[in-house]
Amino acid sequence: MSSLITTNTTTEEIVILGSGTGIPSLKRGPAGILMRVAGQTVLIDTGPGTLHKLLTLGITYADIDKVFYTHYHPDHCAELIPMLFAMKHGEPKREKTLWLFGPPGLKKLYQGLNNLFKENLSPRTYNMEIIELWDAEVGFEDWQITARPLVHLVPSLGYRVTLPSGKVFTFSGDTDYCEALVGLAKGAEVLVLECAFPEEMRLHGHLVPSLCGRIAQEAAPKKIILTHFYSQWNGNDILAECRKYYSGEFVLAEDMMRIPL
Repeated sequence: MSSLITTNTTTEEIVILGSGTGIPSLKRGPAGILMRVAGQTVLIDTGPGTLHKLLTLGITYADIDKVFYTHYHPDHCAELIPMLFAMKHGEPKREKTLWLFGPPGLKKLYQGLNNLFKENLSPRTYNMEIIELWDAEVGFEDWQITARPLVHLVPSLGYRVTLPSGKVFTFSGDTDYCEALVGLAKGAEVLVLECAFPEEMRLHGHLVPSLCGRIAQEAAPKKIILTHFYSQWNGNDILAECRKYYSGEFVLAEDMMRIPL
């Protein structure tokens, strides 16, 4: 793990905010990734506890520029509620525009939550843009993100980020094996890949070691960070299981692991 840690917060990097699921764990929190790219603070998914973990890195609700959601299961998006509440009521006041991206249903999710919480999530001192994506590419000033629909229990996106340097980072979100994910991960510098269950406990919509190995063989990323571990993995050697199917570089994600890009 030490080879992945950097103390240089000015470089482009990702930080694994949560390597677990919605099942409570003292070691692994729900899904979330911080990405520093082109001077911006970008989140991919905001599972419960995201704001607290950001604070330990010196990042507040006022610093977040963009949030990309893979899907709307609570372990991936529940922190949207306290995040928007803090952005409305916290001090210092947030001023810059917040950009929210996700698969279809994001606008309905926001409207439903804001109605439930009596308009306490609506912006007051800043603007918010909500953009729904599906098989799309979004370009910013000097970086790009590609979204592709993957195979999960609900509509779900995987993301491929092309950095200003030309390097590529891919995040699978929750998914089963599919060609779209292989395409997103082709030649990536870093692939953060779910490996939810052991082989004998395969569940539709999620990956097991043999499928992770297949994706790795076909996409050939330089480094694979395995994440999103359910409690069924407790007591099992995840790396040993995955290395039965692929001999390249696998690393187990840990909460707050920093990975330079």
